[in-house]
Amino acid sequence: MAKFNEKNTKKIMNRGGFPAYVMGLREHLVTSVLTTLFGEPKFYGSTDGDILRLATTCAKIDPDFLCRLTCYARNENNLRSVSHILCCVIAHEAHEYTRVTVRNIVIRPDDMTEILACYKKMYGKPFPNALKRELANVIQGFDEYQLAKYDRGGEIRLRDVLRITHPVPKDAQTEALFGKLLGGTLETPYTWETELSAKGNKKEVWNELISSGKVGYMALLRNLRNIIRSGADLKPVLNVLSDPERVKKSRQLPFRFYSAYLTLQSQNIMSADVHRALETAIEASVANMEIIPGRTLIAIDVSGSMGSRISKNSEVRCCDVASLLGALASRICEDAEVCYFDAAGSYSPNGRKGYTVKRYGKFDSILEICSGSRFYGGGTQMDLPMIYALEEDGSRDIKPFDRVIYFSDDECNSYSRGLERTVQGLADKYRAEYNKDFWVHGVDMQGYGSQQFCGSQFNLIAGWSDSVLPFINLAERGIGSLVSEIAKYEIK
Repeated sequence: MAKFNEKNTKKIMNRGGFPAYVMGLREHLVTSVLTTLFGEPKFYGSTDGDILRLATTCAKIDPDFLCRLTCYARNENNLRSVSHILCCVIAHEAHEYTRVTVRNIVIRPDDMTEILACYKKMYGKPFPNALKRELANVIQGFDEYQLAKYDRGGEIRLRDVLRITHPVPKDAQTEALFGKLLGGTLETPYTWETELSAKGNKKEVWNELISSGKVGYMALLRNLRNIIRSGADLKPVLNVLSDPERVKKSRQLPFRFYSAYLTLQSQNIMSADVHRALETAIEASVANMEIIPGRTLIAIDVSGSMGSRISKNSEVRCCDVASLLGALASRICEDAEVCYFDAAGSYSPNGRKGYTVKRYGKFDSILEICSGSRFYGGGTQMDLPMIYALEEDGSRDIKPFDRVIYFSDDECNSYSRGLERTVQGLADKYRAEYNKDFWVHGVDMQGYGSQQFCGSQFNLIAGWSDSVLPFINLAERGIGSLVSEIAKYEIK
């Protein structure tokens, strides 16, 4: 998620076997980290190994940046597992940054057990003293309810955190709490998990849980199907889910709402009220974003490699996330056309060389736009959107495009036959013929480590969050990119 280094034009072969440009260390690490649910497969192979290799190198030469990236991934993108991995690399390679990293990424008690289990698996014992000292500090910030709620099974449990770190209790109350944790006598917490386990998925149980206020935003969203099936009162649930302030505080990635929408649609339990609440929630993520001025071409990759699911337990595909972010981007563009592309030889419903172009209104349903998008499944021909832009502007007397925003895995694996050109060359051609200030923004969806564009008017972005969208205006003004944002990300 950053502006590309203008001097770096070194070519490599991407994972699809075609020429591409090399990324710098920071760019490669950021794109890999922010597009990864660690341990999950990807179409062109896992990027887990890249993350470990790059993070280890970064910890040795630029530990401050790695620390800030770890905190950014956990707090801004809500990525837990990869932040635990990076924390362990820091604890092993850059001891002086361990304390601040742990303090910023341990949000729930089970973050501590995951970090210790991860470190043991990666490096074995003993645990670094700096890691033990800071875990001994942060565990004292949790109360009995939090400790009981997250005292789950596993190789390392919360009681083991005490045995490993040997914290000195800050007061008598904390000392008593630690004694209960060690003795297994913490009071059973009142949570939706414990209540459903004891009483079942019943209308009365859900009504009581909802009225108690003890069910968090994520739990309500993920249990929406169960709540509907139980017959519980939906009105207070939908009020919470559609509250813009609650949406922002929940830090949900946009595809979480789309996943809930798909689940309810597939089981024929979607109502107009629920649809409206989910639509309102997803629109809240861009409600106060600055408008992207001028004419914009949004290019969404629907090739075969984008059909891989973001995790083995999810029905959401990478192309779904791209379509969703593209729809959100179109909502904040002054004038936008959306181009879905794969390869020229692939099926296209209107027969136009592997791409379909659509224009959406400001009041079109984002969820319906995504669910109605076709997944073609062919090759990845990234020149097609630029070909469309050149042909469109060459055939009509219209205002030229100010930018193109690609949502793709960047694994270009074919070009138009008989044409000696690259994707970068087409962007340069467009600048020469139509708009010298034309920008290319590439939103990397998979973090494979290569890109198809370079230069002063190229902005490399990455991630599955609506937080990528503000970097379009910032980059064009020359005042911000994601890498620069991460490099100065505020940590406590």
